[in-house]
Amino acid sequence: MGCAASVQGTETPKSKSSFQISYSKDETVLAALVRFDEEISSCEGSHPVQRLAVISAELRSIQIEIAEFDGVPSEVTDAKYAKTIHQMFVALDLYKRPMLAAENEDFVANVNRKEMRYLEAKYLRIREKDLERESQLLHTQLLRLKTLYTNLQMLLDSLWFKKSRPGLYLESALQRSQELRNALASVSMRLRAASEYGQNAIRLVEAALRAWKLASIGRSGWERTSSCADACSLLIQARCQERGARRVLCARAAPRAARSVRLTLDYAFTDCLHDHK
Repeated sequence: MGCAASVQGTETPKSKSSFQISYSKDETVLAALVRFDEEISSCEGSHPVQRLAVISAELRSIQIEIAEFDGVPSEVTDAKYAKTIHQMFVALDLYKRPMLAAENEDFVANVNRKEMRYLEAKYLRIREKDLERESQLLHTQLLRLKTLYTNLQMLLDSLWFKKSRPGLYLESALQRSQELRNALASVSMRLRAASEYGQNAIRLVEAALRAWKLASIGRSGWERTSSCADACSLLIQARCQERGARRVLCARAAPRAARSVRLTLDYAFTDCLHDHK
């Protein structure tokens, strides 16, 4: 099967047109087979089928979550978040009289919870768009892979009839090996995606801790509120990353630490006032 001359003893090809489509006239059969093998290996190296399955499942989950944010504005920004809290503190005179923070902490927490919900919806929509773009790229890659397999099959059919093709028993064994490989790749893609989410969450938490330190040393009320808002925004993103890891792993229950962070965020601004006082 090494070159065009090596197939003279085989049966007559089914169709000359399919043979010509599979590889160019200046290319030997061996070169065409090697090229197809390399291109298919290159396309399958990133496991696009398994990655697409993970993305599709995550997209469905995100879209369900976004539906719960129906009516939540999407134009919220981190700067607007800080400004809203700052204006509330000015209206309640909490900068000049921080002792009032204890009396109004539930009210502040409710406002903060509402604003954080806006940010969470914003981050989910951004993630949804990112996944949709990646899904489109993977679909294009899979179409390319399907074309390669089709051309390879056309080349093989042009050389041998299926019944006379040598090594058919090896093809069935190879198919079983590929099924095992695909199953392992599916698990690997889920674990890799969860790992990326976890690493991103850790980086965001570290950045949030640095922002929180700035909140404790800010000279003005606006500086402290702005730094606290930055820390909360980063922690909200970290929570979204943690939920992303649970989505790809199909783990619904949030860990206790994640629930504790959510409760802590509600009262982050009043805690910041108490710390400064």
